[in-house]
Amino acid sequence: MTKNSTTTNPTPEFNRIANRNAAIRWGGLVVGLLTLQVAVGVIAIMLATGDPSAAVLPDYYQKSLDWDNQRSSETASHELGWKIALVPIPGQHNATLQGVLTDADGEPVRIASGTVHMYHYARAADVKTFSIQANSNGVVVAEDCFPVDGLWQIDIDVTNDQDQRFVHSQDILVTQTQRRLTKGS
Repeated sequence: MTKNSTTTNPTPEFNRIANRNAAIRWGGLVVGLLTLQVAVGVIAIMLATGDPSAAVLPDYYQKSLDWDNQRSSETASHELGWKIALVPIPGQHNATLQGVLTDADGEPVRIASGTVHMYHYARAADVKTFSIQANSNGVVVAEDCFPVDGLWQIDIDVTNDQDQRFVHSQDILVTQTQRRLTKGS
């Protein structure tokens, strides 16, 4: 029995074609895996930069530099003995933030000026700022300020008519019943 020479000794043409097919197959696999890695990286970048819930607090670097000043302001506010209880009050469309600032004797503080900065924990980049109107009743109000339910960070900075400064931070949980007075909205 004689053996076929083409099965035992492939021709150079056959080797060239087999090598070319192997190079295309393995090269395509490497290029495909690299393309997949780049595509996953692009998707990760789009998710990280496009999703508002993956946001860093605004001015976080400056806040970290001012941390000592913030702590001393909070300590000075605590020493004043002033108190404020902030609550969400149901409204027609969205809940309103309301509170009364009282001194150590329980009397309302005469507010000269102030601001409220607030953000939803899931959307930290969307900080809302409201001015507090001067009043003698110690009333702090920010109307229609809770468009979504969830946990909100509230930061208040108030000055009275004697230039005494009060800063306060509070977390508030807003629920559907607090957010809307009327059903079906």
